[in-house]
Amino acid sequence: MKLRNLTLPAALSLAIAGTVVGTVACNRESEAAKLADQAAQQEQSRVAELQQELADAKAGKMVSTDDQETSKTLEANRIKALEKQLADAKHRAAAAKKEATQLASAKDVKAVSVTVPTDTAFSVKLAEGLATDKQQAGDGWSGTLSAPVVVNGTTVWAAGTPVKGVVSQSVAAGRLSSGKGVLAIKVTSIGDNGVDSDTHAVTGTPRGERNAKFIGGGAALGALVGILSDKNNKNDHALGGAAIGAAAGTAVAAGTADTVIKIDAGAPLAFHLAAPETVVVKK
Repeated sequence: MKLRNLTLPAALSLAIAGTVVGTVACNRESEAAKLADQAAQQEQSRVAELQQELADAKAGKMVSTDDQETSKTLEANRIKALEKQLADAKHRAAAAKKEATQLASAKDVKAVSVTVPTDTAFSVKLAEGLATDKQQAGDGWSGTLSAPVVVNGTTVWAAGTPVKGVVSQSVAAGRLSSGKGVLAIKVTSIGDNGVDSDTHAVTGTPRGERNAKFIGGGAALGALVGILSDKNNKNDHALGGAAIGAAAGTAVAAGTADTVIKIDAGAPLAFHLAAPETVVVKK
């Protein structure tokens, strides 16, 4: 997701990523409305970005690769995921606008506006396990934060905060030309806030070999195509500038022949924000 540039009021002008950017004792309805309205604008901006991303995907602007079969499969899955993300983003934007209207007439409301920076780590405990024989690309999933997210002493999201996400890829092992498959998920919201996260992906072969990764940046699809197109497992690296690392919190079984790829609901999964998020925390 691209960086959303929001202009804060003069009372909130300490605009440094990762810091509390302003605290307001909202004793006037205009101040409470401003903070809530900025949150609504951020959600509406996310809707516009997803609409453009979906339009580009449907226009066939695929990743350039020699493995067109893999590219087409992953791009079709990506479109399904984007459609789900867009529908959810529209719902959040409408809810944020409604809250802004309600806060316009609120009395003695205290709130703090916090910018949570790119690459902020957070962990999620899934409500239930996911698997390629049960979930398809575009399906939603839910969970909770296993630990609080704190920025400069301010708790932005408490432990136990509801988390929602989308299955961005679901291809059973052996379905692609390389013989591999993938189950990949992203976080799309924490509490009432839409977010853009990196991708937690588990790749696998019919022999039971499994490899868990998180892939960050706008080139996540290109990175996946590169990983899944490689028949000899030699090119497990980032393409187009995407950052790839070992995915913490996933126990990956190996040596058991199975085409189903799973992400269990046991240990918390590690994610990172892919873009800064401005969050209004009410006191």
